[in-house]
Amino acid sequence: MDWDDVRYFLALSRCGSVRAAADQMGVSHSTVARRIETFEKQIGVRLFDRTPKGYVMTVAGEGMVEQALRIEEDMNGLARHFLGQDAKLEGPICVTFADNLTSNFLMPFIVEFAEAYPNIDLEMILSYRALDLSKREADVAIRYYRPGKQPPDHLIGRKLASVYYAEYAAPDYLKRIDLENSPGDGSWIGWGSHGRDSDWVEAGPYPQTPVRHILENGVLQMQAAISGLGMASLPCIAADQEPGLVRLPKSQPKHYFDLWILSHPDLRETARLRVFRELLSKSILGHVEMFEGRTPELA
Repeated sequence: MDWDDVRYFLALSRCGSVRAAADQMGVSHSTVARRIETFEKQIGVRLFDRTPKGYVMTVAGEGMVEQALRIEEDMNGLARHFLGQDAKLEGPICVTFADNLTSNFLMPFIVEFAEAYPNIDLEMILSYRALDLSKREADVAIRYYRPGKQPPDHLIGRKLASVYYAEYAAPDYLKRIDLENSPGDGSWIGWGSHGRDSDWVEAGPYPQTPVRHILENGVLQMQAAISGLGMASLPCIAADQEPGLVRLPKSQPKHYFDLWILSHPDLRETARLRVFRELLSKSILGHVEMFEGRTPELA
C-alpha cells in the first residue's frame, strides 16, 4: 500500500469534495480523482460513492478512516524522528505567525536570519488558524493565547511577551471629528463576526462612538485606519511603529494576548529549528516594551 494513497483518501474523507481535497494537497482535482480510483482498484473496495453533491464515504470507507489516521500519525512521527536527528544548518523551516506582526517587527529579523544562514530556506504561513504541528503543517508557530491560557501539552515552547492593544486613528481623521464633544460623528472599525458587539466599545475611551465597519484581518484594519476609514483597536507592536497612526487621546494599552513560540518536542534537537527558535526568541525578548505599548515617546 502506497502511503500517498492513504493521504489522498484522508484528504477526501475530510473535505468531502475532490476540488477541496485538491486544494489541500496542492494538486489538480483530476489527480485526486485518479488516485482515489486507483486506490480503490488496488484494494478491491469502493471507498466513496460518487454523487451529484460530491463524494460520500461508503461503510467500508468509514471503517478505514480510523486505521488510516493511525497510519498518518505513525508516518508523521517517523518524519519528526528523522528530522529531529538533523544536525545540519540547512534545509527548510516552515513557520506560521499572525500577519500583523510580519509587516513591521518580525520581517527585519527574518531577513537577518536568512542572510546569516543562507542554506536554510524559510516558508512563512501568515494565518490566524492554529496549524497542526504534529502533522508537520508547520515546524515553528508564533501564536497568540488569551492571558492565562496555556498551549497544548503535546507542544514545547515558551511565552515571549504580553501583547497589548490600544486605540488608534489617522491624524487627519482626528482633525475632521470632535471626539470630546461629538463622539457619535466618529466610527470604530470592528473585528470579525462579533465586531459590532458593544462590550469592547463600552470598555474603550469613547463608548458613544458606533462601530460602522468590519474587517477580519489585522493588516487590513491598520490600512483602513491609516486611510481614514475610522478608529481601530490595534496591537501596539504594529501600530506604534506606523507613522500614519496616532493613539487616541485617553487611550490606555490593554493586555489582550500572550505571545508564545511553539514546536513539536520531536524537533527539539533539529539544529536549524533550534537556532531559529533561539534567535527569534532573543529578538522578541529584547523588545518586550514595544509589545506592551511602553515605547518611550508614547509612554
